[in-house]
Amino acid sequence: MHAKDWKLNDVLQERQQWVIPVYQRHYAWEIRDDKQIPTLWDDLRERAEEKLDGQDIKPHFVGAIIYSQPNDQPFGTVNKRFLVDGQQRITTFNLVLCALRENARAVGCQQISNAVDEYLFNAKSGGMADPEKEQFKLWSSSFDRPYFLEIATKTADEIRAHFSQYFYKNGGIVWGSAPKLLAAYWYLQEAIAKYIDEKKSEGVEAAQVLDALLSGFLYAFQIVVVQLGKDDDAQTIFASLNGNAEPLTAFDLIRNDVFHRARLKFEDDDALYEKHWSKLETDFWKLEVKQGRLKRPRVDHLIAHSLVAESGDEIHAGQVANAYKAFSAKKQFPSVEAEIEGLLHYAHAYRQIEECDQSTPLGRYGNFSKVWDTSTFHPVALWAAAHSIPDEARNGILKLIEDYVVRRDLIGESNKNYNKVAPNMIEAMRESADPLAALQAHIGSLTAPTSRMPVHADLLDSANKLNAYGSLGSKKLRYILTRIEKDSRTHLDENIPIENLSVEHILPDRWAQNWPLPNSGAAPHENYFSAIDGGNPVSAEMREEMEIRERAKNTLGNLTLLTPPANSQNGNEGWPFKRERIAKSLLALNRNIAENDEWDEKLIRDRGEQLADAAHKVWPGLVSA
Repeated sequence: MHAKDWKLNDVLQERQQWVIPVYQRHYAWEIRDDKQIPTLWDDLRERAEEKLDGQDIKPHFVGAIIYSQPNDQPFGTVNKRFLVDGQQRITTFNLVLCALRENARAVGCQQISNAVDEYLFNAKSGGMADPEKEQFKLWSSSFDRPYFLEIATKTADEIRAHFSQYFYKNGGIVWGSAPKLLAAYWYLQEAIAKYIDEKKSEGVEAAQVLDALLSGFLYAFQIVVVQLGKDDDAQTIFASLNGNAEPLTAFDLIRNDVFHRARLKFEDDDALYEKHWSKLETDFWKLEVKQGRLKRPRVDHLIAHSLVAESGDEIHAGQVANAYKAFSAKKQFPSVEAEIEGLLHYAHAYRQIEECDQSTPLGRYGNFSKVWDTSTFHPVALWAAAHSIPDEARNGILKLIEDYVVRRDLIGESNKNYNKVAPNMIEAMRESADPLAALQAHIGSLTAPTSRMPVHADLLDSANKLNAYGSLGSKKLRYILTRIEKDSRTHLDENIPIENLSVEHILPDRWAQNWPLPNSGAAPHENYFSAIDGGNPVSAEMREEMEIRERAKNTLGNLTLLTPPANSQNGNEGWPFKRERIAKSLLALNRNIAENDEWDEKLIRDRGEQLADAAHKVWPGLVSA
């Protein structure tokens, strides 16, 4: 065997043909959120963002391919390279190129379209034995070939017409029935089109976006290419790789690198493994867990978060192994043993986060982050846990993270920029003798909508504007209302458990039947358009009242906590029935609701502001906010 790592540009530009042998499986990469195609698109988009921001594009390792090449190929013909492993990657790389070319055509970037063709096709020549076949740089499997040849040679409209059985009449693809190769291509070309439109709204020309995507793809994506020797049995190797073997994870690659360096330094690798490394090889660390859209072994997440905590740099999922190698070289540990001990120090803190034991500050932070389904600030929490700072400051940092995230969610701000905010928080604390004060000052300096800490006035303003039920969801709302309930209790309240309560609309979602409007009386339907479609006359005044009510019903002031049976029993009943049930509640949160003879939009607004005040008290954020 001969192995070498290459940029995709070097691998794909050659005059060659990648041939997928008959024993290979069909194309299998999928488009679901946690699967390969969305992950690859995220990596491709990140490289383009770096290029457009004027940064150096970070290398991105995309795995390996193994191929065999016959020695007796006729002179002048295109060299055939039979893929033993990596057909999914090579096929997808060609689909990316086709999707980029389709978008270049759509926006009139003919130069980019022509450039992409040079990576998809070999120039025909008289030396070719079969020019119609040898012109393709990928010769797909028999099953996938009809789809790939159409994608490689036709426009999107022509593809849609040829495979009309996989498309709706409006032109959209039927994701559930389309072949995976066709679905992958369609996903990529639509994602690129959407990205071009997104950047256009920011003033970036389509040609710049396409250039950034193509540059990041060809020059940042790196792959290991392994050529088998003449004595290697390609099919046996394929069966071994794709039978019972597990694919290499970032942790596998890091382990190999760590112990290779240990041997070079003449450290006892057996002793290192038994004494230290084996602690990371337990079932706890091998368990695959989902963070965001990524489901990976827990230890891979640990290393990724630890790298951000140590370096203060943003680390992308596909770069973990390369980033760790660069980090260890830069850090210059006195020994590999010291390096592993440093990783285990983070592992102890990370385990507390994962176990969510609410008797510990890290466990409480972990429980919060699990409810919010966010791990972006784990590196900040790990940094605080791993460094010698007072417990009060460490706990304050963890609480400030929660305050920051909750307050931003309560006003409906985006979390899109958090992957940049978190490393900047670490950098702000790193050199300070008082990390908590440094973090508070740093957050206070953030003024952009994508990163600022909302002030009290923001919470009050948003309380009656934000669709809290739709924006936050039941898990986050239950957490928020539970914390407000606990904070609202006095020594006179009964200490009743509230962990299993459910979120209840006081004014129900379906209110038309039992909740007449203040001035217009009974509405024929909650929705104005459904009402008129049903032949019901609706006055301008009634329509306005319907729209006000529809906005109010999902705001914070109309939401509370009840037991699941009480919630189910209340249903869409009118206020007299609901009032009786809510009056029986022992929660401080519900104490004043049943005192009202009616429950209307004004009371919802008033209660929304009261809950915003309560939230400001529970999650105070910055002292001056």
